[in-house]
Amino acid sequence: MRDKIKKEFSKKEKIFLTQSYFKYPLPEEMLKELSEELKGINRYPSGGGYAKLRQVLAEYVGVKMENILPANGSDEVIEIVSRAYKGEVLIPIPTFSQYEASADRGGLSKILINCLHDGVYSLNYSAQQLKEASLVWICNPNNPTGTRILREKIVDILQKAKGMVVVDECNYEYLGESVVDLIDKYENLIISRSFSKNFGLAGLRLGFAISNPQNIKKLAIFCQYFRVNRMAEKAAEKALKYLDYYQEAWGKMKKVRDKFVKQINELGFFAYDSKANFVLVEFKNKEETERVWKYLKEKGIYTLAGWENEFSGLDDQFIRFTIGDEWEMDRVVEVLSDWCRRGDLNPHRHTPTTP
Repeated sequence: MRDKIKKEFSKKEKIFLTQSYFKYPLPEEMLKELSEELKGINRYPSGGGYAKLRQVLAEYVGVKMENILPANGSDEVIEIVSRAYKGEVLIPIPTFSQYEASADRGGLSKILINCLHDGVYSLNYSAQQLKEASLVWICNPNNPTGTRILREKIVDILQKAKGMVVVDECNYEYLGESVVDLIDKYENLIISRSFSKNFGLAGLRLGFAISNPQNIKKLAIFCQYFRVNRMAEKAAEKALKYLDYYQEAWGKMKKVRDKFVKQINELGFFAYDSKANFVLVEFKNKEETERVWKYLKEKGIYTLAGWENEFSGLDDQFIRFTIGDEWEMDRVVEVLSDWCRRGDLNPHRHTPTTP
């Protein structure tokens, strides 16, 4: 295995495990179909209603098209939600930084709730906070910890919250759990999805909101007319024709991810149990983290450290690894193992600290 790793690595000078995009090649036939669509890029996308796109997405999710609002990536969903429901925002940290960034852009009052204690990420909004907030964020699975948020916890928050609750399900295809079936039961529920991390369309920017028709209409007011470009519009329809291919890739990623978590923990570091396409690793302190991050970079392995602007509320003793091919993750383990054997690191099974 080690010879294979070195052989593969010699062909590629750098390994990028930073942004959590789909790391596998897209279906060749799908790319051929998309290339034909390039002939039509002189024409505008559907715009406004995006009827066909909404219908395609609705069929995939299992709702009606009136429940769907296409957007320019899930980042736009975050932005329009923040504009539509102004007031006090509850953000569970550490988490994806765009919830906080969007609140800042809109001049919204925000409350950051620390949800990571002793290596366990758990939503701990108080009843009073939920009563006063106009907007409540839940990332499931959470970024960057990869933590699965239990359905019972989400339901409890929906029942107690007076404002809108947004469940970011951008990693739904890896988790396999959703609260889409609750959109008719809870009027204060909005769900965000994406084609970036799971379908390999990050460069085309396609996301969408799912909610009851009244909420969808309100959100649409804050959208641009041609918010989804023509290629993204066509790509969604074509990608969903290749679900078997994608499901196989998702299954492969999960096996590589779980193997990586096991190997990192065996080295003596602390890898969080992830249900996404990335793994968060906690080190002893900031000094050790900086040494690990720099050493990996010297070896051509690029990762995302806790001090990057990708995250809100993540401390400096963390590194997030996007899960790539098996040989890439084996290479990460090999580099860390070699350094540990040399004595540059002295990992030990430590109790995770709180950011």
